[in-house]
Amino acid sequence: GMTMEEARHMGVLLQEGSLPVPMKIMEIRNVGPTLGQDSIDRSFRAGVIGVILVLLFMGLYYRLPGLTADLALLIYIVIVLGVLSAIDAVLTLPGIAGIILSVGMAVDANVLIFERIKEELADGKRISSAIQAGFDRALATILDSNITTLITAAVLFFVGTGGVRGFAVTLGVGILASMFSAVFVTRLFLDFLVDRRPDTMAKHFSTGRSKR
Repeated sequence: GMTMEEARHMGVLLQEGSLPVPMKIMEIRNVGPTLGQDSIDRSFRAGVIGVILVLLFMGLYYRLPGLTADLALLIYIVIVLGVLSAIDAVLTLPGIAGIILSVGMAVDANVLIFERIKEELADGKRISSAIQAGFDRALATILDSNITTLITAAVLFFVGTGGVRGFAVTLGVGILASMFSAVFVTRLFLDFLVDRRPDTMAKHFSTGRSKR
């Protein structure tokens, strides 16, 4: 549908800037879909191993209080996966990384709380009062660290693209769920155990590896 003049002009445009250099094929690679699936499988296994190691560490170090943190962490994982499923989020490699990172932050909040409780027990408070004071004193630090990370996740979501946004979504959801599990779920389990075995809970907080 071109005139002769238009065709000649198009030819000039196509030839403009071309160099008389022959193209040689140096290497050809074919990448199949199994490579991506293998990467996802490896990342998923790494995440499972990481969670198991965290659960073991908390149980061995803090004993009974650590087991309550482990239960809260399992509930946290269920909440995160449920929310991601509800919003139809695709679990990509960066998304898995975001979940693993937020698992560490969830446990970090429990460690802060438990260490505060030990300090209160060392000051001579009863276990119920020590737990109340420990949560109150650790809350500000937990909020500070999580809110700053939430701001980072928000910036990544609005500025980034593709996998970066997926990482931001899972990280943001994970942080919110981790704050809920650390502050409310762990507190619920601890109060339940203190009501039934206060002396046992005080002993687990103030003896053994936890004390050292």
